[in-house]
Amino acid sequence: MDKTIIIDGRPVTFRKTAGTMLRYKRQFGRELYPDLLKIYSLYPAMKDLKDLGSEDEMTKEQKMQLAQVVLTAETEWMYDIAYIMAQQADPTIPDELTWLDGFEDFNILLIFVELMPLIQAEQRVSPKNA
Repeated sequence: MDKTIIIDGRPVTFRKTAGTMLRYKRQFGRELYPDLLKIYSLYPAMKDLKDLGSEDEMTKEQKMQLAQVVLTAETEWMYDIAYIMAQQADPTIPDELTWLDGFEDFNILLIFVELMPLIQAEQRVSPKNA
């Protein structure tokens, strides 16, 4: 399953397949689902941030909410998951740091909010497979 997100003015396609879990473990030495479970707890707050607008337009309370999510988020894991999924969609993507250096603006919290439905859709068990 694929999803295209506009990041820094250009389309980036992400793919989640049955191989995503193994690719993630082989690349980063961590299990995907335990990392996702830790991130899921932040998802409601991350989703709320999507509609906040620019930092200049935020109230003090909204800035505190943003700071709380940033301080508790496992952003490295989010970058790693996004990278694996982008590389699955486009195998020509270089190593993670080179790929990320190609963007001036890469708000991983907002990007991950867009990726969560794709990640969650692939975790459902079809009745025909149960």
